[in-house]
Amino acid sequence: IESSKIIINNKVLGYTTVAFVGIYLEKAANNNIAVKELRKIPEVLECHYTTGNWSILVKIICKDNEHLMQILNKKIQIIDGVSRTETFISLDQQIERQIQL
Repeated sequence: IESSKIIINNKVLGYTTVAFVGIYLEKAANNNIAVKELRKIPEVLECHYTTGNWSILVKIICKDNEHLMQILNKKIQIIDGVSRTETFISLDQQIERQIQL
């Protein structure tokens, strides 16, 4: 066991939109710089270094689609080394769990 935690209901706080953003970097060397900047964005909940088309996949939480657009345009896409993004909006989280012991 690593920790115990309180889980906040994001919807009660007004955060109703969850999106996954695939981030394309101009070159792999930009990864550390991009991750450093992504850490500064409070709406970024997870960040994964991936194989495949994207260099980075992030999970973000937003109040609505307009808020999502602001995060994309004014926070993520302006990071040095980011060439473009591809966004997927989650309509419903159908499974959430951890590995059972």
